[in-house]
Amino acid sequence: MEETNPTTEEAAKQPTVMATGLRYGIISALVGIAWSLVRMVMGINMFDRDWSSWMGIIILIVMVVLAHKYFKDNGDGFMSYGQGLGISMVTITVSILISAVFTYIYMAVIDPGVFETFLDQTREQMESQGQSDDAINTAIEWTKKLFWVFFIIGSLFWGLIIGLIVSIFTQKKNPEPAF
Repeated sequence: MEETNPTTEEAAKQPTVMATGLRYGIISALVGIAWSLVRMVMGINMFDRDWSSWMGIIILIVMVVLAHKYFKDNGDGFMSYGQGLGISMVTITVSILISAVFTYIYMAVIDPGVFETFLDQTREQMESQGQSDDAINTAIEWTKKLFWVFFIIGSLFWGLIIGLIVSIFTQKKNPEPAF
């Protein structure tokens, strides 16, 4: 009977969750940054929520699917739900961190007024809802203080949701139990 267990050499060739996530996190960040630059050239504020902002989410979903495909194609053909979620979270975390650095540089160097424009739009929206000046000023101050916290945590939260859902559809369980 032929041996079906991978040798040490074959196992070393198998992609890891971390390596796959890093690879696709970097690719995802670069594609996302390119899309952000296209939006800027089109004159769309990076904080505007319109059709073009949804492309960032679509890019992230596609990158997670491609990362899962890469893992299965270059490994033994299988990927557990946990491996899929791990790949998703590494991909998303790397992408978010690189994107955060880009966003910071953009806001600090390239277009320092973009954040003030965002705050002005927030103020106008709150005024149109009949919010008091005190409530508006408090919200603006907290937004200034906690922007980066919400940027990272909010992105990770939605990334987790994407990873949980995509991994359901992309997992491929190994029918042979591992001993």
